[in-house]
Amino acid sequence: MTPAPDLIFSGGTVLTMDGDRTASVLAVADGKVQAVGGEELLATRGPRTEVVDLAGGAVLPGFQDAHVHAIAGGLQQLDCDLSGVHGAQEYRRAIAAFAAHHQGPWVEGSGWYGDVFAGGFPTREFLDDLVPERPAAFASHDCHSLWVNSRALDLAGLDEHTPDPADGRIVRDGAGRPTGLLLEGAVDLVHRVRPLPDAQRLRQALRRAQSTLHAAGVTAWQDAIIGEALGLPDNYETYRAAAAEGWLRSRVTGALWWPRGGAGDDVARLIARRAAAVGRFTATAVKIVQDGVCENLTAAVKRPYVGRPEETGLSFFDPQVLAENVRDLVAAGFDLHLHAVGDRAVAECLDAIELSVDPTLHGRDIRESRDVREVRHQIAHIDLIDPADVHRMARLGVIANVQPLWARQDPVLVETKLPYLDEGHQHHHFVFGALHRAGVTLAMGSDWPVSDPTPLWGIHTAVNRTAPPADPHALDQRSQHDPLLPEERLPVLTALQGYTRCASRANRLDHVSGTLTPGLDADLVVLDRNPLDVPATELGSLRVRATAIAGAFVHEAWDRTPTPTA
Repeated sequence: MTPAPDLIFSGGTVLTMDGDRTASVLAVADGKVQAVGGEELLATRGPRTEVVDLAGGAVLPGFQDAHVHAIAGGLQQLDCDLSGVHGAQEYRRAIAAFAAHHQGPWVEGSGWYGDVFAGGFPTREFLDDLVPERPAAFASHDCHSLWVNSRALDLAGLDEHTPDPADGRIVRDGAGRPTGLLLEGAVDLVHRVRPLPDAQRLRQALRRAQSTLHAAGVTAWQDAIIGEALGLPDNYETYRAAAAEGWLRSRVTGALWWPRGGAGDDVARLIARRAAAVGRFTATAVKIVQDGVCENLTAAVKRPYVGRPEETGLSFFDPQVLAENVRDLVAAGFDLHLHAVGDRAVAECLDAIELSVDPTLHGRDIRESRDVREVRHQIAHIDLIDPADVHRMARLGVIANVQPLWARQDPVLVETKLPYLDEGHQHHHFVFGALHRAGVTLAMGSDWPVSDPTPLWGIHTAVNRTAPPADPHALDQRSQHDPLLPEERLPVLTALQGYTRCASRANRLDHVSGTLTPGLDADLVVLDRNPLDVPATELGSLRVRATAIAGAFVHEAWDRTPTPTA
């Protein structure tokens, strides 16, 4: 006999994300989806069943973030967080206030945008004026640059005689002196003298991040860097301890960091890490960063940047070395999570994946191959892609792990990125529509703290190609009303699936979540309105009323009075 459900959701719309199937009632029992259907399910309630009134809203599978740096996001909230403001004067006030109340040996923060500074780049003098005595270091919102003051440069021993590292650049003035901005691998020159967050701080950051993501309706995510990287200590044990101790409520897939210069010993080390992951934390993917970002000219592009004929960006791994690394990791059974922003980097990643495939399948559409269906190789970001590689991604079954909130004409894109891109690149920029039409699976993520972690904002931008109305970094007329390449808009259902069913596939969680299918975990998000019914321009104003994991509420923003049946 089927037990009575613990929860019944009714009075709104159930969006299963299993194709376009909808229903009016959802039943949950023992933390699992028990049934999806119509009003007849109300008759299955028992004396302890709680009936939840959706009040005309909708219940969906919990959102999943396919690319996030949760602990880094939590640390940003604990330090001087510039992500909620936009403007040089706003930065000045925030940094001055933080420095006045923070007595540590360093003044640290993150979240700045280059477009607020003349020329697109901050200088040490700006920070020197605010923090003259202590070293100060602020990561950019995209985490690919570090802005420091003169005291930090002195401590790191950086001057006009310091050579650029192979995988980064020290920005210099006309006399060769460091300006205070370090790009890509050059940030490690300062990181080596900075104090690292201790284990307690990392745990605090993860707790803060989990609460933030739950409030946004996120029930599972893929942390896109597990390991020591980008100036942060190894976060593996933080996740492992949280899972073992039971306070990691979300399911988390870890993408283990692949170091530049990685070799066979590193494969063995990552295999051991994968085996030691416990509970709701798994480590089934490996993260490889192949290039940087366009704004600082480190994204690897096929044609030179406009006005910089000598610049085509950086490939952090020689293509031959990348192919060898990919071959070894695929042979070890890992999913690949490859960072590629520029079109050359995307091509190099696809080349490496294609070479790892059975040679008898080369040149064929291999999406129906069982081996290909079982892997979750994905390329993250894909700001630029050669049209021929769109179809190659589809043929190889590679997931496009995209960050939809970036696909709008905001000031940082218009002022610090587009001027460097030629006309051809500008017309193949965040081509979500083309990827979708070609049959590429689109999994969506925020890349938080690079950008806001709210999935509803990402969905709004994916559908409209304009900014959501409350985004502090895009309040201008152009960001809000002039779409970026409107032909690349996505249908609402496709965008919703990008944060549910398709993200769960990218996260290797589709066997337990991602759709409202009987038997899967009852990971849920309740919205105040049905996103399939509201005007597209209102998607960004939808609100998360509640988030549940395995049928238990982890976030509530409603006046819910439990109503068990008599």
